[in-house]
Order: sequence, then structure tokens, then C-alpha cells
Amino acid sequence: MTPPATGAMKVPHEKIAMRAYEKWCKRGYAHGHDRQDWVEAETELRAEYARAGSNMTRR
Repeated sequence: MTPPATGAMKVPHEKIAMRAYEKWCKRGYAHGHDRQDWVEAETELRAEYARAGSNMTRR
């Protein structure tokens, strides 16, 4: 069984929001990068979920 494509991974909205918030804090609370933070957070989390899913299918 193969894991779903990365784009199909469902990541909870709250997790993305928290990761984007962490990125904003690390950048010193500078405004104007909210969209970039969100997209990066979503991309990172989808990759993490995909890796976790593929690890589970190998068991």
C-alpha cells in the first residue's frame, strides 16, 4: 500500500496556524510575510505527515 500524495495529506488548520505563528515569532514579529509563513508551515507539516504515514505503512 502506498501513502497518499503529499498534496492529499490533511493537516489540521490549528497545526498550520501554530507553525505559522512560530515562524512569525522567530522573524521578530515583522509584518508582511503572513502568506509566506502560512504556505511554508503547511508545506513543512504535509511533508512531516507524509513521512510519518510512510513510516507506519512500512511496519
